[in-house]
Amino acid sequence: GLSNPFRGLLKLGTLERRGVMGIWKEFSCELSPLELRLFLDHEDRICVESYSLLRCESLALTHSDGRFELVFLGKKLYLRAPSRDEAEDWLDRIREALHKCRPQLEEEEEWETLEYPESGGEGQPIQSNSSALLQYNDVPGNSFDWTLAHEPELDAIKEAVLYMDVDKTWVPFIFSLSLETLKCFKVRNSDKILSNSYGIETIQDILPDTSLGGPAFFKVITSKAVLKLQAENTEEAASWRELVREVLMSYLESAEEALTLGGSLDGHSQVVLKNIVKENGFLLQYLVAIPVEKGLDSQSYICAGCSRQIGFSFTKPKLCAFSGLYYCDSCHQDEETVIPSRLIHNWDLTKRGVCRQALKFLTQIRNQPLINLKLVNESLYDHVERMGRIRQSREQLKLLGDYLIMCRSGALKELSKRLDHRHYLLECPHKYSVTDLRQIADGVFETFLQSLLQFASHHVYNCDLCTQRGFICQICNSSDIIFPFEFDTTTR
Repeated sequence: GLSNPFRGLLKLGTLERRGVMGIWKEFSCELSPLELRLFLDHEDRICVESYSLLRCESLALTHSDGRFELVFLGKKLYLRAPSRDEAEDWLDRIREALHKCRPQLEEEEEWETLEYPESGGEGQPIQSNSSALLQYNDVPGNSFDWTLAHEPELDAIKEAVLYMDVDKTWVPFIFSLSLETLKCFKVRNSDKILSNSYGIETIQDILPDTSLGGPAFFKVITSKAVLKLQAENTEEAASWRELVREVLMSYLESAEEALTLGGSLDGHSQVVLKNIVKENGFLLQYLVAIPVEKGLDSQSYICAGCSRQIGFSFTKPKLCAFSGLYYCDSCHQDEETVIPSRLIHNWDLTKRGVCRQALKFLTQIRNQPLINLKLVNESLYDHVERMGRIRQSREQLKLLGDYLIMCRSGALKELSKRLDHRHYLLECPHKYSVTDLRQIADGVFETFLQSLLQFASHHVYNCDLCTQRGFICQICNSSDIIFPFEFDTTTR
């Protein structure tokens, strides 16, 4: 019953399941905090089986090709992922879910180290306990220095030394994770120097990567690069994976709240919008709220677009009027546009400089009716005469649309052509797209509405079917036919 069917999912993907006859069949799988569901067809969401995690007794990786098994009250479920790392990730997520839904069992479990046989067969699981670890010959971290000799960042949730693969050489960096960024520092002459910064919105996933040498290795996948990292030990790697996922989940939840824009988006619009904006989704929060400039120090003197150093002796920073963030001259080329939030709240029609990322975002959503003026700032109708006229025209058009929708003459088809894909104009008089706001600023939108009203009213007055759906005044009983969209002469 939720508007977003993927809300709360820990992982989804494709897995093969071994049947009774030993034949592998592909299923779409969804892991929620309480159960694992197998779908025959992901599009139609035909759920063929679901397994409660409360009944899960054990889980184990059974082969290096990605095979693993789950045991539910004596029933074994044999599954196969596309790769071993993917199988490890499924097991990681299931363990996290188990620890959350059955926290009392966490203390009872014991860690067990088993030898990993290279030629493990189907019936030879390499680990029998749900939390067992693998033993590798090349144990990471023996010759590396893991001491952290610097004060952690003020906003850090976790900060530690990690070794990163740089041109096939393991180089030490200090990684600092906050609710907003994952920062990477070099150490030079006892000083921490910011090397790179990755916004949480750019992180796509964090996965174990045993192919690099053991369970202490993992990789962070961002929209800019794939970071191959090595932690001091297995527990430290697991801690990083869990914390990054929690921060990412927290960001996604806040982004989803921004996505609803105060409740103006229905579930379908949210799903469509997520597919359209993709990595630029975090900019939605600035669509209806005037941005507050936080200053260069809040960005650690890093460009919000490409992580290049800006300010002081570096590249001159440029402020984006849409987001209030600073960018370098490559990411911000002084292109100007009307800022939707300033138009909505202050009727400010001034064109201001925005970064390329914001301009791309506004282009991506330009035709989507995301702004519900009744929810965001209804007082604009009273304070701006032009908006008051547009509101009246929109309400008239909706009432006229009700007539044309019921009419069998085909007039609705003709009106649809004139609407130019703006069918929301017939549904809600308060929804606006960025294109609508720009046309209002240019004085074009009002003329467009008048042409639609003229066409629709001309049809109603001259259509035998529509005129029969008119009304007679209930007070004076005059023989004149009146209609609800005649605001000048009729009160409803």
